[in-house]
Amino acid sequence: KLLAIFLKSNTCRTFGSGAVQPFKDSAFYVRSNCPFTLTHFTHNRVECDITTRRGNSGLLVQVEIIINKVRTVLQNGSILVEDKSVSFPYDPTYQHIFQYGIYTKLRSTLLPLSVTWHSVAGGIDTLKVELEQELSTDMTGLCGKYNVTGAMSSISSSGLH
Repeated sequence: KLLAIFLKSNTCRTFGSGAVQPFKDSAFYVRSNCPFTLTHFTHNRVECDITTRRGNSGLLVQVEIIINKVRTVLQNGSILVEDKSVSFPYDPTYQHIFQYGIYTKLRSTLLPLSVTWHSVAGGIDTLKVELEQELSTDMTGLCGKYNVTGAMSSISSSGLH
């Protein structure tokens, strides 16, 4: 039971329905095709920024993962690193992208972070951000560990439901 609680508090998920389960706190829905910051933080002077955009169906149609200024984009079933299409296993110095069962996984070697997703026709129906350790940094965005209430206030005041 304790292990499940630990993993849950270090995992943020979003689904094609629009549901977002942040690192901490209750799940909520985001029904918009505007880009949203899923999470943003800096750890050991390495910056991480993950943004998502949903299509009208609710599926994620674009995910942008920037770690240490290296930009990886998931879009239309393709993986682009620095605007170049890559296939897996992709294993440069700072990040590894590989097949993980029915999922695809990106694991950073600079941050205690991995991003796992499931692609379907029309987009991505599941995206999971996992932290391998507790971070002592402020995190913002929809998954934000310390700013979930603030993120929800911003969403509500913008009229997005």
